[in-house]
Amino acid sequence: MTTRNQNSLHFGKLGKGRGWKDLFVVTFLVVVLGAFVAQISSSPTKAPAHSPVAAAASATTAHG
Repeated sequence: MTTRNQNSLHFGKLGKGRGWKDLFVVTFLVVVLGAFVAQISSSPTKAPAHSPVAAAASATTAHG
């Protein structure tokens, strides 16, 4: 019913240094994702009390 596939994965043939590389990549991604989550979940910083506001003075004349 089933045939043996010659292209199947053999995990024993992976290189010995591959595990360290995978661990490094996973650790890096966890650190980056953790920093991102910490950044978006932290309370926003308060704006300074006297923030500059642009105001345009316009003289209007009343026509009666």
